[in-house]
Amino acid sequence: MHRHPEDARSTVRLVRQADGRRAQSLTLMVVLATIASAIAEIAIGTRGSGSGATAIGTGVASIASVGIPSRETHGGGATMSPGARSPAPSPTTPPLAACRYADEPAAHVAYDDWQRTIVDTTSRLPKGYVPPDLVTVSRAGLSGRGSIRLIAIADLKALAVAAGKARARLAVESAYRSEARQQRTFAGWARTSGDAEARRFSARAGHSEHQLGTAIDFKVAGGGSPWTRAFAHSLQARWLAANAWRFGWIQSYPAGAETQTCYGREAWHYRYVGRQVAAEVHVSGLTLRAWLWLHASAD
Repeated sequence: MHRHPEDARSTVRLVRQADGRRAQSLTLMVVLATIASAIAEIAIGTRGSGSGATAIGTGVASIASVGIPSRETHGGGATMSPGARSPAPSPTTPPLAACRYADEPAAHVAYDDWQRTIVDTTSRLPKGYVPPDLVTVSRAGLSGRGSIRLIAIADLKALAVAAGKARARLAVESAYRSEARQQRTFAGWARTSGDAEARRFSARAGHSEHQLGTAIDFKVAGGGSPWTRAFAHSLQARWLAANAWRFGWIQSYPAGAETQTCYGREAWHYRYVGRQVAAEVHVSGLTLRAWLWLHASAD
């Protein structure tokens, strides 16, 4: 969903360790998160099919403003991937914008801004936005059609391997979509569900994270479309909810957070933001949109 001007490049700010105490704290968070994730993987592997996944960002809908951090405690940290850069928060960031339908230009839309671009029901990518380094998802060892940006392939492959070891084999239902294809996709949903209902779960052209080339709709390997309630209760969905962040992928639209994300729950939709950013989003308890709003400040 995002844009193209190479002449509008800007870099993502680095979050720097303020002092040795903060670094020590982050190390402890990484250890605790690793232990928690290992326990979660064991539990998921032995549960088989059971209750639905615990959504990333549970309780986010109750946060009145992203200026007030969630007090919910989550595991934290992840191995920093090469080149991962974390946006720095702005001291004057206003409260998260309410969900509404408009066509305002999105901020941070240079190709290098893939970690911090916000596309939602209001902000849209510029015309002609096509990521420059799209490659087929098969390069990550996943079945299914589609392409994503090369920057996400290594971590996507690592995620696929880990899921397979947990007997939660994944495939790709949908990956990069051009603006033209997203227009056709939304029009199809609008015909079958009506325009108002379609807007709750399908992005209008120019407003889809899929256009960024860093979003994937996962499904069960060998299974049908994930756009059902059954997928949310599958081993694959539960594994993704518990572990995808460890590989740089964040669920964009978790359950119970529609007022924050502007869309209903999508247990299959994950966006790649890199391991460092994903770990910070996971620890914060915020939805990805809320976290980006708080941290993706202008240079």
